[in-house]
Amino acid sequence: MTSTTASGGNVPEPAGTTTVPRDADGVSRTRSPQTLPRGRAVFSLPRGRAVFSLPRGRAVFSLPRGRAMPPEQWATHHAFVLRALAVLVAAVPVYALLRGHGPATAALSTAPLLALTLLARTTLLRRSTRAAAAALALMAVAAVGVQLSGGQTEAHFLFFALLPLAALYAARAPFLLAVGFVAVHHFVLGSLLPHAVFQHDVAPLPMASLHAAFVLLESWACLAAWRRFDDRRELVEQLVAERTAELSAQRDELARLAAVVQCTDDAVATLSPDGRITSWNPGAERLYGWAAGEIVGRHMSVLTGDGESPADLTALSGSMAPVERRHRRRDGSEFDALVTFSTIHHEDGTLTGVAGIARDITGRKRAEAEARAAARQLEEQAGELARLALHDPLTGLANRTLLADRLEHALADRRARRHAVLLVDLDDFKAVNDECGHEAGDAVLTAVARRLESVVRPADTVARLGGDEFVVLMEDVEGRRDVVAVAERLLGALREPVAFGDERFTVGGSVGVALTGATDRRGMDDLLRDADLAMYVAKSGGKNRVRVFERGMREEVTAQDELVRDLRAAVTNGELRVLYQPQVDLRTGVVTGVEALARWQSPSRGLVEPAGFIPVAETSGVVDAIDDWVIGEACRQLRAWDDAGLPALGVAVNVSARRLGTGDLAVALAAAARDAGVDPARLEIEVPEAVAAGPDAAAGIREVRALGVRVAIDDFGTGSSSLSRLQDLPLDRLKIDTTSVALLAADAAAGSLADAVIALGNSLGLQVVAEGVEEPGQLAALRALGCDTAQGHLFGSPVPADAVTALLRDGRVLTAVA
Repeated sequence: MTSTTASGGNVPEPAGTTTVPRDADGVSRTRSPQTLPRGRAVFSLPRGRAVFSLPRGRAVFSLPRGRAMPPEQWATHHAFVLRALAVLVAAVPVYALLRGHGPATAALSTAPLLALTLLARTTLLRRSTRAAAAALALMAVAAVGVQLSGGQTEAHFLFFALLPLAALYAARAPFLLAVGFVAVHHFVLGSLLPHAVFQHDVAPLPMASLHAAFVLLESWACLAAWRRFDDRRELVEQLVAERTAELSAQRDELARLAAVVQCTDDAVATLSPDGRITSWNPGAERLYGWAAGEIVGRHMSVLTGDGESPADLTALSGSMAPVERRHRRRDGSEFDALVTFSTIHHEDGTLTGVAGIARDITGRKRAEAEARAAARQLEEQAGELARLALHDPLTGLANRTLLADRLEHALADRRARRHAVLLVDLDDFKAVNDECGHEAGDAVLTAVARRLESVVRPADTVARLGGDEFVVLMEDVEGRRDVVAVAERLLGALREPVAFGDERFTVGGSVGVALTGATDRRGMDDLLRDADLAMYVAKSGGKNRVRVFERGMREEVTAQDELVRDLRAAVTNGELRVLYQPQVDLRTGVVTGVEALARWQSPSRGLVEPAGFIPVAETSGVVDAIDDWVIGEACRQLRAWDDAGLPALGVAVNVSARRLGTGDLAVALAAAARDAGVDPARLEIEVPEAVAAGPDAAAGIREVRALGVRVAIDDFGTGSSSLSRLQDLPLDRLKIDTTSVALLAADAAAGSLADAVIALGNSLGLQVVAEGVEEPGQLAALRALGCDTAQGHLFGSPVPADAVTALLRDGRVLTAVA
C-alpha cells in the first residue's frame, strides 16, 4: 500500500501500522486494534485524485506523535529489523577482512553491533528499549561500515538506507535516536577522526554539513511519509472500525436469528419461488417427521392437503396474515397448522424465495373447543344454580327465597287486594321414612308437590320450606271461604295413596291459613308464624284439618305450652299413675297378664286420660321420660306381686315411636328389670304397626328381643306393613285394634279383618290379642275365630294395682268367659 505525497510521488508505507486520531490540541486518542479481513478489499478509495494532501505553502516540520502499534504488528516490524541486523552484523567481519583488516579489528568492530542486536532481541526489556537498541544497532552498523571503508563516500549511503528502518516503529524515540546518532557521528567523530569518517582531505565541517543536508532531506521525506501514513491510517481504521462494527452487528443479529430458528418449536422453512423447500429447521423435523436431508428439494405440497397451499408463491407480497391450514406429517396423520408466509426479495425487488413458519394449533383448537364447551356448561350451570338458588332441589318448587320475594311484592299492594298464606304440614310422614327409607320419603314429597300444584291456580306460588312443610301463596283472593275451599281440596289431594314400588302410602296433612287485611302490617315472617300457629292448632285437634289463624289461637298455644310445662313437672313430682287392664286367655278364662296404662293425676286438671297428654308428650319429647317411668313402675309392681305370692303375670307396656328410635330402649328395659329383680321375659312392649315396620325400628326391636322381652304389634291392621317385614322381625304377638273388634258379630265373623289377622298370626306362629272387647257377641266371634287372648271392658276396665291383687287372690275364672 502506498500513500500519495504533495508532489505526487509514492513513498513506501509500513504495512500494518496503526495510528491514533488526534483532537484539536494534538492529543492522541486510543482505539482498539482492528483486524482487516484477508483476501479482499474491505473498502475502496476514490480514484483519480489524491485522498491526502499536505497543507500548501508551508513545510511540515513537526514530528508525528504516533500511536501505540498493535503488539502483533510491532512484533512483525521488529522481527524484520532484527533479521536485517543479523544479516548486517554477519556481513561486518566479512567486509572487514575483505578490506584488509585483521581478525582482531573485525572482531572489535562486530562486538558492539552484536551486543546491541542481542539487547534488541531481549524479551525482558520494554518495547521502547528494544526499539531504541535496534535503531542504535542500525546506525552503528552504518558507522562501522564507513570506518572500515576508510570514509568512502559510497559507504555513507548505508546511513540513508538504514534510517527508514528506524521509522518502521512509528515512534519518536527510535527515529530521533537514529538521527541523533548520525549527527554525532558526522560532526563529533568527523571532527576528531576525520579520516575515519571522510575520505577526502577536506575540512570535516563542510563534509559533515553536506552529509547532514542529505540526512535531513531524507529525514524530512520520512517524516512527511510518516505524517501522511498516520493521517491515512486513522481514516482507514475509522472506516474499517465502522464497517467491522456494522458487519459484527449484522453477524450477531444473524447469529441470534439463527439460534432462534434452531431452538424454536415452530417449523421454519424457506421455499424457492416455485414452491420447493430450500431449508428446514429442527422444529420442522419434530413437527412433520421429515429430516432436513429428506425434505429439502421437495415441493411443499408433500406437507399439505389438496388446495391447502398457495397456488402461486410469486403472487405473494410482503408478509401475509397467519392462516389456518390442514397439514400432513410424514406418517400421514394430519393436524391443524397456523401458517405465516413472508416473501424474500433481491436488492432489485425480484422475488428470490418465501419464508414460512408453521405451528401446530391442534391442541389450541381443542382447548378452545373445550373452553367453549366449558363456557356453555358454565352458562348452563349458572342457570341451574340460579334456578337452585330460588327452587327446592328435590321437588322443583319455589324455596323460601323465591317465596319471600313474591310475598314481598304481594304485600306491597295489600291495601287494594287480599292475600292468603297456607302452610301445609304432612301428617305421619315420618312413618314413611321409617318404614321404607328416605328414598320412599322423597318420592312421597315429590308426588305431594305435584298434587299441590295441580290444585291451586296457575298464578299461585307453591313453595317447600323444608322437610314436610309446604307453603301456598294465594294472591288476590276473594275471602276466607274461597281460601278454605282451596285448603280442603289440598287435603283431599293429599289423602290419595302414593305408590312407591310395591308399596302404597297414604299421608294426610294439616293446613294453617293466614289472611292479610287492608290495615295489616304483618311481614312475611309474621304471616308464616301465624300460619304455622294455625297449622299447629289444626294438627293438635286431630290432624287432616284446616284452621284459619285467629288472634285467640295464641292463647290456645299458650295453653298448650303450659300443658307441656305441667307435664314435665308431673314426671318429676310423681303425678303420674299406672292402671292395669287384665288380659284373659280365651280358652281358660285365666288372667295371664296385664297392660300397663299411664294416667295423669294433675292437681289442677284432675285425672287426664292418655288422649289428653300423650300426643303433646310425643311432640314435646316428654314421652321418653314417661315411657321410662312406666317401665320402671311396671317392673316394681311385678316384684311386689311376686313378693305377695301371687301367680306370675306378664306386663305389656306401650312405647312411643320416638322411644324406639332412640336406640337405648333395651338399656332402659334391662336396667328396670335388674333394679326390680324380675325376669325381662315377663315384660312385653307394644309397638304401633307403622313404627315397627320401619327400618330404624327393626334394630331396636331386635335389641329388645335379645333381652327376652316380648314384642307385640299394637293396632295391627291399621298400617301398611307387609308379610315379608313381619317375617323378618322377632315378634311374639299381634293385637287386633278396637275398630276391627267393634265390627265383629257372632254370626258374621268369617271374612272380617279380625279373621284375617288371626289367620295371619296362626300362620306366623304368633299369638293374637283382641283389644276393646265390650260385648258378649264380640267375644263369641273371637272365640269362634280362634283368637288366643282378649282384653276390654267386658273383662274389666283399667284398675289400680290393688284391684288386680284382689282379682289374682280370688283365683277365679272371669265370669264373662266362663
